[in-house]
Amino acid sequence: MTNPANNHPLIPSSFAAVDTIVHQVIATWHRLEAGVDDWDSCLATIALDEAEGWARTTEKLQLINTFQWHEEDKSREHGAGDNVLGAIKRSIDASNRRRVQTVDRLDDLIYTGLKESGSLNDGATLNSESPASIIDRLSVLALKAYHVNEAHEALTSGSQDALAMQGRLDTLTEQYADLGACLDRLLAGIRAGDVGLKLYRQVKIYKDPETGQMRADLDD
Repeated sequence: MTNPANNHPLIPSSFAAVDTIVHQVIATWHRLEAGVDDWDSCLATIALDEAEGWARTTEKLQLINTFQWHEEDKSREHGAGDNVLGAIKRSIDASNRRRVQTVDRLDDLIYTGLKESGSLNDGATLNSESPASIIDRLSVLALKAYHVNEAHEALTSGSQDALAMQGRLDTLTEQYADLGACLDRLLAGIRAGDVGLKLYRQVKIYKDPETGQMRADLDD
């Protein structure tokens, strides 16, 4: 009998499906990045899938991580003044908040899909990482591999620097594949009822810029 969780729109089908989305977003970003100045223009330039589900939320997470990667690049540009660095720091803080909220949202969708399909075993042993936290790590590894490959291609073929960069790329590629296999095993274990899933909120404590009061960042 087919497990109804296998094709549920809120649950990733496999690492391969995640991998496709991750690399599509990275490729689209680098094709259109000239039109991106801030997060609002990022969303306007790079459209997300309209149907809410794990795929759209994974697209958004990858877009957030890609945007943030390039904001961090800006912070390292030679000659950037204090005003520029301050604006970039605020942009990165806002982006990191979006990232945390989106990881939580992705886990929430997966949890809901498992509940709806009757596949969630609340009494099963928990994994140390949730599916969304693994997808977030895959997202960042894919970005690292893209930029290391970019750097490798700019070096003289066969040079020591090129060989060293290729070694880094090989390590990232292996790590990415291994982590993807971990995601597949986790999803299979949850669907089978052998592994449990519990929702936690990634509570970030920060000072509200308007009131100066400390608050827990639990709101969208």
